[in-house]
Amino acid sequence: MRKIFTVFAALMMTWSLSAADCQDGPYGLQINGTKVVDAPKFGEPDVQGRVQYKAACVELAVGNVVKLINQSCAATWMVDLDPYGDYANFTGGSTAGQLTCNVAGKYDFYIKLSASAGDLVYVELGKSCGDNPGGGGGGGDNPGGGDGEIDDVNFYAIGWINGADHGESAYDTYEEEYLFVDGKLTIDCQMGSYICIKDHMGNFYRSRTQTTINDTQVTLEWQNGWAGGEKWAIPQGTNYIIMRSGTLKGNIVLERVDKATYDAYKPAGNQVVENVTVSDKARKVFIDGQLRIIRGDKTFDATGRQL
Repeated sequence: MRKIFTVFAALMMTWSLSAADCQDGPYGLQINGTKVVDAPKFGEPDVQGRVQYKAACVELAVGNVVKLINQSCAATWMVDLDPYGDYANFTGGSTAGQLTCNVAGKYDFYIKLSASAGDLVYVELGKSCGDNPGGGGGGGDNPGGGDGEIDDVNFYAIGWINGADHGESAYDTYEEEYLFVDGKLTIDCQMGSYICIKDHMGNFYRSRTQTTINDTQVTLEWQNGWAGGEKWAIPQGTNYIIMRSGTLKGNIVLERVDKATYDAYKPAGNQVVENVTVSDKARKVFIDGQLRIIRGDKTFDATGRQL
């Protein structure tokens, strides 16, 4: 945890105070060297045991500089960003000692501090700020909340498949052979394959518990503000996988079934899998050498962006 050690170092360099002058909080954000936004303790520790603090609906303009602050002694520092949510709207981190905002908006900051797991900051567009386009979702460690009504969502299986990394390390990589169509995916696997889910907006869904090839069903949670997570172990051979239920930015339940169940399966109810189909079966075509996905009268590129 950098709450005491890093704060102590900052104090020694800046104010020559002792570590005893810094308490364990209160914490917050310092904006442009003057304004301070409180970050009270939020929820339970994440799965890595990090204590969480949240600064909600922090309004930032392009070029604003953000630092963490221990308000008990005015010590400031910064840690690295969790590479999920809207992290790409910022540059900087622990090495720079600050974050710089590159996209104006209102943001929720989740400050995650731990003595052993390493400190992180997770940032996303504010979910309850009223005027953020696209802002929303479960927030922090709230895997159940979400946007189940959003249309035209593409879900992809990613992970370690047939002895190679598919789509997980490369943040913007999507492979059409692993796209769920009508809530279904057929996948041929070698021994030792594992998958999780990523939607075309970059949201990851992983299991909180380790799985084995004997687990025919798994619940994958939106990985919003929590690190780690497990992929689903897939047996060798042809696997027929369906989305039993799910909520965008929530939980997705996958199940391996037999071929007859797979062929007969149709998503039902007001669930994300219904949104995956958008009531029309997706067709994959090549136009001018580029892969396109057509649903009804709408055309999408390989990342799910409507054209």
